[in-house]
Amino acid sequence: MELTERKRRILKSIVDSYIRMGEPIGSKYLSEHLPYVVSSATVRNEMSELEAMGYLEQPHSSAGRVPSTRGYRMYIEDLMERYMLTVEELDVLNELLNMKLTEFGRVLSEATKAISDITNYTTFSVIKSTADAIDRFEAVIIDEHSFLLVLICKGGSTKTQRIGLDRINERELRYLIAALNEVLGGLSADQITLPIMLRLEEAAGPGAHLISPILRVIHTMLERSEQESVKVEGITKLLTYPEFFDVGKARSVLEVFEQKRKLINYLTEAMPGKASVIMSGDGSELLPPDSSFVFYPINLNGKTKGAIGVIGPKRMDYKKVIANLEYFVSHITGETDSPETQMSE
Repeated sequence: MELTERKRRILKSIVDSYIRMGEPIGSKYLSEHLPYVVSSATVRNEMSELEAMGYLEQPHSSAGRVPSTRGYRMYIEDLMERYMLTVEELDVLNELLNMKLTEFGRVLSEATKAISDITNYTTFSVIKSTADAIDRFEAVIIDEHSFLLVLICKGGSTKTQRIGLDRINERELRYLIAALNEVLGGLSADQITLPIMLRLEEAAGPGAHLISPILRVIHTMLERSEQESVKVEGITKLLTYPEFFDVGKARSVLEVFEQKRKLINYLTEAMPGKASVIMSGDGSELLPPDSSFVFYPINLNGKTKGAIGVIGPKRMDYKKVIANLEYFVSHITGETDSPETQMSE
C-alpha cells in the first residue's frame, strides 16, 4: 500500500496533535483541524489504512489513533517541519556559547540545565574523559617504610598514592623514578604493554624488583580519571507528563542513567553532527515503554568528548528538542555557518 501525499499529511497531523494533546486522535477532530477540506469518512478510511501499514495504533477502548514507533520514525525522518528558535531561546544558547571552550565541562553542565528549562524535559549530558597521558613521576619519602608516589599528567592533574615497603632504599627509589620517567613519559594506561614493562625493568636497575607492584598502582591511579560523568537536570519534569504519573514508570526511565556503560556505547557509536533518536518499541533494550531520548554526540578535534540529550515521553516535541540541541552542538563544535537567521518571534 502506497504512502500517498494525503496519507503523509494526515499522519503528520496526527503526530503533531498527539504530541500537543497527549490523547488519541479521532477522525472527526482531525477532519475539523486539517488545513484543507476533507470529510470525516475519508479521514477515517485513511487512518485505517495507516494503521494497517503500521504507522498508527489504536489503544484499547478508544476510537482514536496514536502514532506507532514506525509512525514516529517516519515523522522525524521525513514529515517533521523545522522548528524555528525563538529570540529568547537564541539568547540563552548564545550566552552559553560565549563561555570559554576550555571550560568544556562547565559549558556542558550549564547547557544541560538551560535546555531542560527551554524544552521542559529531563535533560542529560555526558562528559567522556580520555585516558590521561603521563607527564612525569616524583617520589617523596615519608618514613623508612613508605613513600608517596606522585603522578603528574599531561592534562595538568596530579595523583598521589602512598606505597608501603619493607624498607626504603633511596638509591633503588631514585633508579625506579628515573626509569618510570624515561619509559612511561607520554604514555596512557592502555599503552603500557608487556614490551614496555620489560624495558622498564631493564631501565630500573637496582629498583627492578619494585616494577610489578608499582605498575599495578599506576594503572589504578590512571583509571581514576577515566570515568565518564553523567549529569541529569529536570528530573521532576518527567512527572508532569501523564505517561509518568506512575512514579515507578518515571523511576524506570531514570534507571537508564545507571546503565552508564550501555549509555556510553550508544553515544560513541552515534553519527556525529546528527540527532540520534532511540525510542521504546524500536528494538532497544535501553528504554522502558512510552519513552524516548534524543541526543547529539559532541566531537571536538576528531574525538567524541561527550554528548547532550533529552529524555521524555515517546510523544515529545521532537522538532523543538532537535532544533535546540542541534544549534548548541553545531556552534560548540564549529560545524555551522549562521543558523542565527533561523528563528521565530
